[in-house]
Amino acid sequence: MAERRGAPALPGLDSQTYARAHLAFESRSDQRRLIAEHLAGRLAARAGQSISVLSVGCGDGTLDVPLIQGLLGADGARSVRYVGVDPYETATTELARAMGALDDPALQVETHSTTWESAPVSGTFDVITFVHSMYYVPDVAAAVAKACSLLRPGGELVVLSGPRGAMNTLVDICAPPIDGHPQWFSDDVAAGIAEAAAPAHLEVAPVERLEALLALEPVTHDVLDFVVQARLTPEARELVLACLRSAAVPDPASGRFEVPHPVDVHRVVRLP
Repeated sequence: MAERRGAPALPGLDSQTYARAHLAFESRSDQRRLIAEHLAGRLAARAGQSISVLSVGCGDGTLDVPLIQGLLGADGARSVRYVGVDPYETATTELARAMGALDDPALQVETHSTTWESAPVSGTFDVITFVHSMYYVPDVAAAVAKACSLLRPGGELVVLSGPRGAMNTLVDICAPPIDGHPQWFSDDVAAGIAEAAAPAHLEVAPVERLEALLALEPVTHDVLDFVVQARLTPEARELVLACLRSAAVPDPASGRFEVPHPVDVHRVVRLP
């Protein structure tokens, strides 16, 4: 913090750099598996012959396509409406291609290449997800309120967000602002939900935590840049690496050092 105080802002990650760094980060982390297992269990628990899912910050479908495929099942007994929203058109194009490859007449897919604030989404949904995307909205309470307005009775909003642990504190220090605001983390999400979910027909569930770990070694620039959401200078990179090493814990099985980066699961349910 002392090193960065008063220093020029570090550059952010452009879309191409972000995609490459994200891939490198995910290859070292077990968070995607934990998130996929959690969401698959939550979706599978919903009964009925049809289900509608809205994914905000859907990306290229790496997470969502297997989830939707699992919902469809092998017998074609359930119909699925899926809507994906992401500001990057290259991501939604790939998502639509991957969903189309499922080639299932019981699946209806709709994508919007825009921000959540501008997304022209209509209808109501059984499940709305924000998987690591609430960081970037201008106003958390407004984003939650819009999502809750699209829940059908019994529907749920699921927001997955990282808390301010050792890793995300580095984002606060190093990442440039997004459209004039910092990235929002789990405590900000909780505050936004508390503000937006005040109506009596909405119920806020207890927060659950997924204990994800990041394998730190061997160190690469892409992984470090993604951790802090900025292009690090060589000097800053050494400081970030020292901070991560100080927070790392040894894996009893392999002896490798891993950095905890938990994911909090926030839920709002619209009462029947």
